[in-house]
This record gives sequence, structure tokens and C-alpha cells, in this order.
Amino acid sequence: MRDTAGMTEDPSQRHRAADDAPLHEALLHLLDRFRGRDIHLSDLLDAMGHRGFGFVYLLFGTLAAVLPTGLCSMMAVPVLLFAAQQAAGHARPSIPARFAGKRFPAQALQAGLVRQQRWIRRLERFAKPRWAPMTSTPVNRAAALLCLLLALVILAPGPFTNVPPGIAIALFGFAMAERDGLLMAISFVTGVLGFVVGLSALIATALLVWSWIGQLVLTPPA
Repeated sequence: MRDTAGMTEDPSQRHRAADDAPLHEALLHLLDRFRGRDIHLSDLLDAMGHRGFGFVYLLFGTLAAVLPTGLCSMMAVPVLLFAAQQAAGHARPSIPARFAGKRFPAQALQAGLVRQQRWIRRLERFAKPRWAPMTSTPVNRAAALLCLLLALVILAPGPFTNVPPGIAIALFGFAMAERDGLLMAISFVTGVLGFVVGLSALIATALLVWSWIGQLVLTPPA
């Protein structure tokens, strides 16, 4: 008779696997278990282990950068929620009861990560624990404030309002998860640039729309 002892998956082993695996592989493995179904935010956080906020920023920052308008704005909502928590001093992300049932299509999330797998793997080879002062709690909270501002830019639909800010948020996620102070410093530079580019694109779009509306109003009927 075939021995089935030890074949049942131990949740603690699953958490250790997620903690030890590369960031994107842990996320892809989790999303693969929900293929064809929606995944709850609580499922994501349950599998993130000690990496917490880093996973959140990596996942939703990457998706905000690659998904089309509308969907990318949705990805900014969880970033806003968790960035506010971290900026307030929370050690791990948590979901308010009214958001616990929020669901996302697992297959769409997985496809977005796969499209960015090449540069994610390169970052994983580069990232490592170093420059400890740049990974301290005060620095992480400052990074969370910048992520919050970047997420606000992503919420506003328009050209270039999602890609630069989304990439910056994902970089912050890597830096936090890998405790890489050098990458954290790079993320701050990228974040400021992403905020300036995204905000400039948003202002330019608003001015174009305003100009178009003005022309419609001022143009006399034929």
C-alpha cells in the first residue's frame, strides 16, 4: 500500500517555502494555486510571511505598471491602504474587515508578473542585504509615504501616470523584502522621478482636456 504519511501540506512549511523562495517565484506559485479563480487579499497576505509590505509593493506596483488603464488604477488602492499602515508604524500589513473579501482574478495577476519576469529576475540577482541604516524603520516609513503619493498618481487615469510610479513602488518592494539599503536608495531616486513624471503627465492631460472643453464651449454653432 502506498504510504501517504507526510503528504498533507503543512501550512507552516508553506510559509517557510514562501519566505525562502525568490519573490516572484513565491508569488507565481501562490497565484498558480488559484488559477481560474479569484484570489482574496487575505490569501495573499497569509502567504507573504515576514516579507509583508515588500510583497505588497512588488505585486501591486508591478501590476500597476503593466495593466491597462482602469485595472492599473485598481492596483493603486491596496498600495494606498498598506502604505498608510506602514507609514503609521505597523510592522506587518493587515486588512480592515470591510476589505477582507476584496478579490482579484488570479490568472490576470499571474500574467502581469510573468510579463515582467525578465527584469524581476535581474533585480533578484542584484538585491542582497546591505547598507543596514537605509533599511531601518524610519527609512521604511518614509518610503511608505512616497509609495502613497505614487499610488495617488496611479489612481488618476492618463498616459505615463502608471508606468513610472508603478516601477518605483515595485523597486521599494524589492528593497524592503531583501533588506537592500543600496536598492532602497535607488528606489527613492526612482520614486521621486516617477512622481514628477506621472504628475507632469497628469497635469498635461488635464490642460489638454480643459483646452478641448474650452474650444467646444467657445466655438459658435455652424
